[in-house]
Amino acid sequence: MQHQVLPFSLRVSAFVLSRLGKPFPGLTARMFFNMYSTPPKRKLRDTHLALKKTARVEKADFSRYPFDDRPLSLVLYSWGTSDKKILLLHGWGGSPFDFKHMISALAAAGYEVITFDAPAHGASQGKRTNLMQWMHILEQLLQRTGPVHAVIGHSLGGLNAALTLVHKQVSVPRLVMISAAVSAPVFFNETFQLFRIPQQVMPKLQGIIMQRLRGDLQELDLFRHINQIKAGKIMVAYDENDHLVKQEQVSQFVQQYPAIQSLRINGEGHFRIMKNETVINSVLAFLEK
Repeated sequence: MQHQVLPFSLRVSAFVLSRLGKPFPGLTARMFFNMYSTPPKRKLRDTHLALKKTARVEKADFSRYPFDDRPLSLVLYSWGTSDKKILLLHGWGGSPFDFKHMISALAAAGYEVITFDAPAHGASQGKRTNLMQWMHILEQLLQRTGPVHAVIGHSLGGLNAALTLVHKQVSVPRLVMISAAVSAPVFFNETFQLFRIPQQVMPKLQGIIMQRLRGDLQELDLFRHINQIKAGKIMVAYDENDHLVKQEQVSQFVQQYPAIQSLRINGEGHFRIMKNETVINSVLAFLEK
């Protein structure tokens, strides 16, 4: 994450949290946790709305956490009918329709495409969500959908997919990670540095995550589980100009996991990579291997 890409609202939040950190580390940790559990709202573009009209739409209930059986209603979308199902996972603050070009290419290639609005996103229920919840939802969705040909995740959706395949009792033949982070702890540490939040806040934040989500932040690091992703084949696509996910970290991850097929491009950034023709064609070729 680079300072120059921070919107004004985050710059204000950074200022407040940096000032509160030393005298009130517990309060700062709670404020940080709430802020990073609340995804930004967005309005769909006309092209996204047009694609939405072509989808089969359904609502389905999922339990919120392994320790919380309360139903959470999510909206699912699908295109095509095939024995080969592809599950798409959007990123934080994203939308399934960010995959617009990928959806069209996959459907044209004869796949059935399935995706959904993540909790607290789009038309799905919830105001706050987090990676722990996303992992629990994905596990249920994979069990509900049945065998899939591949999972394709963008940004946090890619990290979610990989961590779910590490920590949950599910597996897939193929996993594609596009512009995906590889470590939640590294992301939080970098954000702390960027916001100038004192380090004494971090143990408080880890305690909140353990208490509220019953999970360990340090376990959300793919470097700790380099050979435990339960996917037959893995592809990673990333851009050298990505200002949200450092390509040095992705390169290091790929180097430590030689079985991964990697694609590095230059010039698209974190979001435009989703419609890059080279990326889409490479993903299609990977799915047929």
